[in-house]
Parts: sequence; C-alpha cells; structure tokens
Amino acid sequence: MSRTILIAGGYPHHLPRAVVAAFAEAGWQAEFFDLSPESPWHRPFVKPVRKLIHNLRIKRHPETFDKTIISNLGWRSHHWWKQMQRLKPDASLILRGNRIALPQLKAAAAAGHPLFGWMLEPTAALPSFLLEAQAGVYREIFVYAQSYLDELKKVGAQGIYYPHRAMEMLPEPRILNRNRRYQWSFLGSHSPWREKILRALLSEFPNGFLQGPRWNRLKKDPLFRPVVHEGYFGQKECMDLYLESTVGLDISGKSEPGNSGVAMRVPELLACGCKVLLQPSPEIEALPWNLGNRLRSYRTPEELLELMRQELTSSQNERVAQETLAAARSVVGHQLMVEHVTRALMAT
Repeated sequence: MSRTILIAGGYPHHLPRAVVAAFAEAGWQAEFFDLSPESPWHRPFVKPVRKLIHNLRIKRHPETFDKTIISNLGWRSHHWWKQMQRLKPDASLILRGNRIALPQLKAAAAAGHPLFGWMLEPTAALPSFLLEAQAGVYREIFVYAQSYLDELKKVGAQGIYYPHRAMEMLPEPRILNRNRRYQWSFLGSHSPWREKILRALLSEFPNGFLQGPRWNRLKKDPLFRPVVHEGYFGQKECMDLYLESTVGLDISGKSEPGNSGVAMRVPELLACGCKVLLQPSPEIEALPWNLGNRLRSYRTPEELLELMRQELTSSQNERVAQETLAAARSVVGHQLMVEHVTRALMAT
C-alpha cells in the first residue's frame, strides 16, 4: 500500500507541483493543498481595518485578526487542518512561502502526523519559522539559506538540511542550444537598484526580457519599452524563457544583498544552460553544486557590463558544453526531498 503525503504551498505553484510530481513518481499518493487563496473576509473587512490602524500610526504592520479564521492565515490554516483530518496522510510537507498558524501545526503534530517544513522566505519571515522550529512541530526542516542553519541550531532544532531544489533534467539539446533569442533575461519585481543596473545594461545590450511586478511604470521609457513584458509565469513559462536566454541575471533588491539565501532563479537558470551573473553573497561559497565557470559575480553596473561583453563573445566548445551539462545535472534535485522524507519515516 502506497504512502500518502499532503504538500502545502502557495503561489507560484511550480515548486510545490514539481515536488508533488516527484512523490508521485516514487509511488506515493501525493495531494497538493493551495495556500494562495485569500480569505473571503480579507478584502472587504480585514484589509481596510489594517490599513486604518496603519494610517492612524497605531501599528505599522498590524497582524490584526491573524488569530481568527477571518484572516488569510487563519482561514488557510483552518482549511489545511480540515484537509489533514480528512486525508490522514503519512506525512505533510509545508512549503513556507505562505504560513500555517502554529496552533494548527501543533494540533497536527499532537495527532501524530509527521510534518516537514521547507523555509523559502527571506530573513524577514525567519522569526515565525524559528518559533515553529522551537515548538518542535517539524520532523525535519529544509532551508534555502545557509545562514538559517545557525539560527535554527540556536533554538535546538533537529534534522535541518540545506539546500533542496525541485527541478527535472531538461533534454540535452535544449540545454546546449546556442541559438537563443535574448541576450539576457530577468524575472523579478522592480526596485530602484534593479532599475539602475538594468538601465546601464540596456544602454549596451538592448536585446533582453524583463518581467515582474511594477516594471510597467517604465513602459513609456524608450529604453525599457522593448524589454518589459506582462503575463503569468509558472515553471513552464520560466523555463521556456531561460532556454531562450544566453545570460540569466540575478539582481538583489538592493546594492548590498546581505546573507539571505540564493534565489530559486539561480538553479533554474543553470538547469537551462544559461550563464548566471549575480551579486556576491556568502551563500555562494557554500553551494554544493558543480558550478564550473557557469556562475560569476559583479558588484557594480560597470562590472556587470564587462562580464556581459565577455560572455556574449565567448566561444562554445566541447569543454564548455560538458561544463554546462555538469552544472545543469548538479542542480536537479526534485527527488532529494522524497528520499529525506522516506528515510525519516522509516527511522521511526
């Protein structure tokens, strides 16, 4: 009889759905619980009240109603716990992009359901995750930032691992394709630093693709108009774009990115055969992938321009092809989560 797992995750859905597929391939009965939908009370009531509290300077980021079912957190947590009670899974994996409230997590753990947590958020969300880890609700914890491991150890968390990715190997001809439509691409929201970087890049390399929240405000700018795009980007759309990009950019939201993990776009770009240019981070030194020369870092717009010139004039030979495939294979890890969960359940 196959085991059952409930995988909870929010938008974008490509990550949880890839993990669902991995468990299904391994013979599990895997179900997906969507943590994206809003509470029906959020827009008409919760949001206006929170905005009023903020505007009156009572509290800058109020969590009013979070402990009730009418908030997004309470509503999602309530329905997740109902699904857990109905399904009675052998395990539950929670992708911490959208939270489940601690009372429901404690109830599930007390009922004997092994919970596995995957922390995907930036450092701003770490305090709530540390509370969950300290409460001991998770059997094992997976994180995407090396720096989170030290914080988890401080609160006594056990069974912590870094990092796990969820991608499948693409066909080799597509990874090695040199006839790519775009010189560069970047998917991510607008920030002043990102705009400064891309404005410098566009002055010399106008053949790019840019998509994400708040870039539309630049559609009237002659420099940005040709590269700003709209539309939905799930995993298929991301991968299709990266397979058409020679260089993939990873640009932090600010000039000093700090120590907050490596964005998911980095392994996705490597899996598609792109060269990746990103800002330096202590996380890079700890990456367990076979990077070769596929990832290079820059600190200033001028350094980025020089790297772009080098990458777009470099020749493709057998050595480069093998390095490209090695990097792609090393970041494919959608089965690793299955192995960890299976092992943890067998150990009990």
